[in-house]
Amino acid sequence: MRRLISVLLVGAAVAAGARRLQGQDTLRLSLNDALALAAASHPSAVQARAEQRGREADRVGSTAAWLPQLTAEWGAVRSNDPVAVFGTRLRQGIFGQADFAVDALNFPAPITDFSTVLTVEQPLLQPEAIYARQAAGEGARAAALAAERVEQVVAFDAIRAYYAVRLADERVTVLLDAREAGRQTLAQVTKLRAEGQVTVVDEQLARSRVAELDAALSSARAGRIAAGDQLLELLGRSPGAVVVATDTLTLPPAERPDSSERKDLAALAAGVAAQDASVLRGKSQWVPSVGAFGNLTWHQGDFGLAGGPRRWTAGLMVRWTPFKGLADVGQLRRAEADREAARARLEAADRHAQTEVHMARAEREAALLAFAASDAALAQAAQASRAAQSRYGEGVATISELLGVRSAESGQRLARLQAIYQARVADAALVLALGGTPR
Repeated sequence: MRRLISVLLVGAAVAAGARRLQGQDTLRLSLNDALALAAASHPSAVQARAEQRGREADRVGSTAAWLPQLTAEWGAVRSNDPVAVFGTRLRQGIFGQADFAVDALNFPAPITDFSTVLTVEQPLLQPEAIYARQAAGEGARAAALAAERVEQVVAFDAIRAYYAVRLADERVTVLLDAREAGRQTLAQVTKLRAEGQVTVVDEQLARSRVAELDAALSSARAGRIAAGDQLLELLGRSPGAVVVATDTLTLPPAERPDSSERKDLAALAAGVAAQDASVLRGKSQWVPSVGAFGNLTWHQGDFGLAGGPRRWTAGLMVRWTPFKGLADVGQLRRAEADREAARARLEAADRHAQTEVHMARAEREAALLAFAASDAALAQAAQASRAAQSRYGEGVATISELLGVRSAESGQRLARLQAIYQARVADAALVLALGGTPR
């Protein structure tokens, strides 16, 4: 009795949840729809694209190793400092004979200067900046490859979640059919008991079977809601909508998927190349850098822009810093350590990828064999169920035999569905392990 009450309570709760969902949106999705939405909105995919844009921005910024730098300045100064006044009058082109007087030189009147300066600096040879640009380029390539791999993983997650929704729907359907068959059996047993052909134990067993199916159905309906919410989360949507998976749950193609380049391994290899460039950058700190520069200046006594005589300056600069207080040594050693760590990650990832392929192949084969076994078992269970129904109607079989056979049949139906789901997921996992994009 307690079990029956608990089943009824669970059923009422699920029914209430179903009524609430009726007022919510219904999202009908094909597998392609789910894949497209996941690629656009999955949190991991969004983050990977943002990281890729950041690395690309670093690469664009590293072009400073080649491109000129242009600076424009405007300033206003007023001073009575003798040196400043002397130079300012020369710059403004107003220096006269009277300015050579001793008093005028020692105690000049204050002067105001409005200046405009245009400066251009052109790197000619900057080894450190060149290797920094190379490292940034490899980093951008690594981020792009990593983003592609994330899209592949997202596709696998979407496939697994999508078919989980479909599996949950099919599970509810199987249990609904089983419960209807159980109710028909209960009606038959009740009628036979009224006629005195069976005992009260038969009726109790039939009612117990219906109660078990009610409990299983309530759990399956809750699982369907959970599977829908998990898919919505992967699609970047809030939970609560009713998800309808329109594609049927079928076996994957019989042919094995082909292998291709693993984007994650290629990304790690690009990361190693970036660290190689960082090591070269560290070593290039002891190489001189060469750059050219030039500027145009205007100075005037009144407020304005680019007024007064125009002066120009051009030159070449060689800069060499042979000692930076061991900061250069520390930077080089850090780059070498990071390169060693990057190489170790690549080697470990390569071994792990090989393991993934071996495991995925075995799981795919096992899932296909499990389907074949469950399909054959279902055919036998269905035949046994029909025979038991006929035998029970003739009074030859017991109610326990009938209920047991029917329970086995519904269990095999569920096992067959689970085997199809596992085969589909295992096939997608193998495609992913081989470097492809699951579809």
